Amino acid sequence: MTLPSRKFAAVVFVLAAAAPVVAVSPAWAETMRDKQWYLQTLDVAAAQKITAGDGVVVAVLDTGVGAHPDLDGQILDGTSYIGEPGSFRTDNDGHGSSMAGVIAAKGGNADHLLGIAPKSKILPVRIASSRSQMGPTNIPEGIRWSVDHGAKVINLSTGGTVIDRTAEDAVRYALDHDVVIVAGSGNTSQFPAGSGVIAPARFPGVVAVSAIDRDGKAWDGAIRGPEVVLSAPGVAIPLVSASGGNRVVGYYPTANGTSIATAVVSGAAALIRAKYPQLPAKDVIQRLISTADDAGPPGRDPDYGYGRLNLVKALTADVAPVATNPLLAASPTATPVEAGKGLGDRVNLLVVVAGAGFLVLLVAALGGWLLLRRR
Repeated sequence: MTLPSRKFAAVVFVLAAAAPVVAVSPAWAETMRDKQWYLQTLDVAAAQKITAGDGVVVAVLDTGVGAHPDLDGQILDGTSYIGEPGSFRTDNDGHGSSMAGVIAAKGGNADHLLGIAPKSKILPVRIASSRSQMGPTNIPEGIRWSVDHGAKVINLSTGGTVIDRTAEDAVRYALDHDVVIVAGSGNTSQFPAGSGVIAPARFPGVVAVSAIDRDGKAWDGAIRGPEVVLSAPGVAIPLVSASGGNRVVGYYPTANGTSIATAVVSGAAALIRAKYPQLPAKDVIQRLISTADDAGPPGRDPDYGYGRLNLVKALTADVAPVATNPLLAASPTATPVEAGKGLGDRVNLLVVVAGAGFLVLLVAALGGWLLLRRR
């Protein structure tokens, strides 16, 4: 949902998705489940036969989570940094409720949406109010609170270009406490050209997510950059529209954004954590990136990261454990300047060796000539 950016004293944050429109009844018989094309793309039915995310707590740091039939029983007691402490169930914007639905909507018949991890639980942390009245978002405090209250995955479908060190410290706190953080790379409609992947997605150790469309192509509305880790469906996605403000309880028929793709990956992380409850966060991340379907140029690239999310493979592949979070490891690849310097050193060495050899031959020849003259 595209929201106007607003600058504050230390932080600029906006929610990173495209604004949907409340649904009207379609003239055809297409159900809400039919609109969830990505369920087939990711083979969610097969994944949920393995696990549905039982017992995993996913914190959604957003605008709160309102009431909706698809989310009944899915929402834990959270906290709010906007308004009253108990207002985490107030969502005057709709964004947070929509993200919660992508992750944990419980399904039912075809007229209801199904989340990626419908047996996970959502821990709502209200860090923003509405698109027109966005206040300081308290992301650092929200991350720490989520970690301290049982979250195993943190969904950050939000971010900004200006951020203080406390947010990066909070990310490190989460990583040190075995929590997977998933964040959106950002939307081009919200940030100036060249601003790069937004924070906290760009922080080391965070799973930065970009969006793809139904054809598996990189969405041209997503911010691209070297920090992108994964890509996931985020175009033409139906969403929960929960109560709050003047909105009708129902559904948004279609929306685009890296926010949505982020929630899809958070759901995937919840499934992995449910299937492998003893698996450390670093190995959850390794599963996500090592099983992704490579797209674009070979290897990691600015549009797809390590590739497109492969949900079933992430749950079933034989993946070796890693010593550290793979997103914190230094790149072993030398920079072009360093590589060029190395080549120059080798060339210089060859020149010296060749020159020395020529000098030896010259001295030997001269010595032989003098010897002949003396005779």
